[in-house]
Amino acid sequence: MSEINYRIRKVVVLGSGVMGSQIAAHCINAGLEVTLLDLKSDDPNKPNKIVEESIQKILKMKPAPFALPEFSHRIKTGNFEDDFESLAEADWICEVIIERMDIKKDMMSRIDEIRSKHTVVSSNTSGLPISEICEDCSADFRKHFMGTHFFNPPRYMKLLELIPTSDTDEKLVSYMKGFCEKMLGKGVVRCKDTPNFIANRVGVFSMASILPYFFNGDFRAEHIDELTGTLTGYSKAATFRTGDMVGLDVLDHVASNLYPAIPEDEKREVFQLPDKLREMIRTGKTGNKNGQGFYKKVQTKEGREFQIIDPETLEYGSQEKLDSEVVQEAKKIRNSKRRLKFLSFHDSDIGKFTWEIQRDLLLYAANRVPEITELPESIDRAMKWGFNWELGPFERWDALGINDVVARIKEEGREVPELITKMLHNGFKSFYDADKVYDPTVSEMVKRSANAEGEIKITDLRSARSPVLENDSAALHDIGDGVALFEFKTKNATLGFELVQSLEQSLGTVEKYFKALVISHDGENFAYGADLAEAVQAVQTGNFDQVVAAVTNFQRTAIKLRYSSFPVISAPFGRALGGGTEFSLYSDRIVAHHELYMGLVEIGVGLIPAGGGTTEMLRRYLSKVKGDADPLTYIKEAFKVLGMGQVSDSAAKAREMGYLKESDIIVMNRDLLIQVAKEEALAMIEAGYQPPAKEEVQVYGVKSLSALKVMTYILHNSKFVGEYGRILGDRIASVMSGGELSEPQQVPEDYLFKLEREAILECFKDERTHKMIGHMLKTGKPLMI
Repeated sequence: MSEINYRIRKVVVLGSGVMGSQIAAHCINAGLEVTLLDLKSDDPNKPNKIVEESIQKILKMKPAPFALPEFSHRIKTGNFEDDFESLAEADWICEVIIERMDIKKDMMSRIDEIRSKHTVVSSNTSGLPISEICEDCSADFRKHFMGTHFFNPPRYMKLLELIPTSDTDEKLVSYMKGFCEKMLGKGVVRCKDTPNFIANRVGVFSMASILPYFFNGDFRAEHIDELTGTLTGYSKAATFRTGDMVGLDVLDHVASNLYPAIPEDEKREVFQLPDKLREMIRTGKTGNKNGQGFYKKVQTKEGREFQIIDPETLEYGSQEKLDSEVVQEAKKIRNSKRRLKFLSFHDSDIGKFTWEIQRDLLLYAANRVPEITELPESIDRAMKWGFNWELGPFERWDALGINDVVARIKEEGREVPELITKMLHNGFKSFYDADKVYDPTVSEMVKRSANAEGEIKITDLRSARSPVLENDSAALHDIGDGVALFEFKTKNATLGFELVQSLEQSLGTVEKYFKALVISHDGENFAYGADLAEAVQAVQTGNFDQVVAAVTNFQRTAIKLRYSSFPVISAPFGRALGGGTEFSLYSDRIVAHHELYMGLVEIGVGLIPAGGGTTEMLRRYLSKVKGDADPLTYIKEAFKVLGMGQVSDSAAKAREMGYLKESDIIVMNRDLLIQVAKEEALAMIEAGYQPPAKEEVQVYGVKSLSALKVMTYILHNSKFVGEYGRILGDRIASVMSGGELSEPQQVPEDYLFKLEREAILECFKDERTHKMIGHMLKTGKPLMI
């Protein structure tokens, strides 16, 4: 008989603390069956009180662990005494109990007695030795055991460190990697069973090495954050905001546990955190969870502000702007790698600081190979996925120039890491080169491994062949098997005149040479909607005909998306706003990333959805009317979504709001989005795709118009919208009602498109719209007028 294939459907999570309950929530988001167990309560009437209260706590968290709050009801609750037998039916048991070796080992012994053969067991420890946790268990248990280190918050942090032991079945390791990538949406990095694995080992070192610059009085905390944020390729949270988010007590706990475990580490003393930090922890200044850490939100006469702690007094005061010509010059450099090099080699106090923290990080990371992993690429991925850095340590080596770094550290009398010495000896001067990365195990450049197995990346497409069509705004790629991919290339994926024209042209090209079209790209967000600056400039320069042409072209393109002879699949992710939502609505199918922030937000910039969005949302909500139900109830719901510019906070929420249909697909892993969209396109072709028939839309004229105008009146009186917002709401109401028709009737889609077009052009003529757009472009926030 052949070996049994692993399959995971039923998950039992042991431990309902902050991490355990959130891991359970994320497994629910992925559609798995989840049981969450913890200690039995002392309350005889509520034996599962601990778990139940944990679930209630995470329901209050922001950002939300559940895709929808009601998903919490899908978790089956229990306790270690009454419900431990449920482990016998589990496919995966994920242990997330207290970080104490003796307690974990005792739990593993209990699991070993009840688990079924082939049940996967993992421990979500952040640093305890994985092999020691399972050392007293049976051979079959050890074969099916590994570490699975999630990062907090599990729904949003991409990294999952997978830590097998020498006994773990390699087939299982391969399966779990694929499962966690595809089902949980994780970026999986395989780690050696070393203290704190990869991300926390390097990340905590990086933070700990920066702390003395603050506590010794060299730089203010907010200045260090400006210098160690996106300016130099770290995360937006930088150093001290990251500390506050993680919890300074957690940071100290990790560092304290790490110190005795790494006696041979050349930088071991760095993990002895400053006494003043421990004083902060003793006085409750532990970060965001206590409302104060390095930063504290306070109410002043001028309003709320984030004050900063003084390293001597540990009192809070107002932040001070970093007034530096060096920084201002650096900000002019758009490329983060060149910006980092500029600052690191600048002859100034800021240059000296930047060099020193980069030097220490680069040397530390290089000296950890092969101790914590054989591959530099794994360290880079761990830091980018687990700490949200833009540049990993070895990408920083490349940015600064390996030869330049080596020359400077030699000048300082420091030892060059063996990894670097061998690399240079073998004739390699960078870790990355196009689609290749240096592999020290073979001393060669090898093809970079995929972020997730099966991914399609536009960078790979470009290295294989030139685009079919391309300009500054967009490109059309051949992704094989008769499927084309339309890529947005504009800054922030805004939908300008050229991009929309390119999409319309591409539809003609696909009609002739391909079988299907996917719309997506590799950017951070799918689309921010229309290029508002371009539109306002056209109006203000007297070129209103260009605006009319742009609106007309957008509508015509949306119609072509729906009624072309081939399937069109939109694959949105991140923010998909305004016109990006409308292109998706008019596609045959949406394949959406789980983290989807979709909405028709035009009212926030003084406009209305006029690329078919108002028409389509009316159609979708009316399709829900059953039997004798009052259609006005559903029209009002659709109007509320548009009139308040509501945005989903997950793909599941987008489906609930009507942006996604039941037939649309939600993908957990962003890296697999284009591949799944391609597979869906091919499946539709195989099924004999035919475009939908054109159908008229039911409207209710003055009956619905009067009802919707009452809603705009209430929204205005309740201060949800300003006076102009009320006018905009009335314009949306007019479109959704079919205008002032005296009787309910069915109208052609083109009729509603005409109403949309007339309404948005009226908006563009209004100075209040120009003011709202200008405010949004300047501040990134809507203006209520």
